Amino acid sequence: MKRVFLLLAVMLMIIGLVAPAALAVPPPPDNEKCATIQGGTITDSAGNPLSVGFDEFGYNYQAHLFVGTYDSSDRVLDGTYWGLTGDYVDDVLMMKWSEDWLANVDCNDDGKLDRGTSGVSLGWLTNHIIGDYVDADGNVQHYTNFVKIVWTGPGSPLWNEYTVIEEVYNDPAAGFNGLLTKLGAPGLGLNDHWTTD
Repeated sequence: MKRVFLLLAVMLMIIGLVAPAALAVPPPPDNEKCATIQGGTITDSAGNPLSVGFDEFGYNYQAHLFVGTYDSSDRVLDGTYWGLTGDYVDDVLMMKWSEDWLANVDCNDDGKLDRGTSGVSLGWLTNHIIGDYVDADGNVQHYTNFVKIVWTGPGSPLWNEYTVIEEVYNDPAAGFNGLLTKLGAPGLGLNDHWTTD
């Protein structure tokens, strides 16, 4: 009987010590101090306020998603892609990205969506391209391309910061059908062996 009372006393003492901590209201997460797209204070590169949902260019920053064309991906509808012309500017481009690539909040109070650290996008991005082109014989050919890109640190092969970890290219007329390249483990996250920091 003494053991039961001793065990009960110890349990009550533990509950008495743990319960107040468990019932305490936790502090708000850091991102609750950040500006949001809904607040109307975050702008694009031209100074226009971002809005929730898809905009006229095909961006849905809240959902980390773009569905548009190469032409619209530079946020200027002028028939070019960052000033470059070519048949591809009207190809369908779909992008998805992680919070570390481009956040949907502004925590550093610069009025822009946060990008990784010091303006460098970290995390991952996917591009899925669907398009047509005219071959040397004048025939219209269809192709698709899917690319996974991850931040791998300075000195990396793509833009000196990133690596293409997977590319799937389908263009039957040119003899491409399926996986072109694949590095590392499956998935979109970073693996320790990819980073140089």
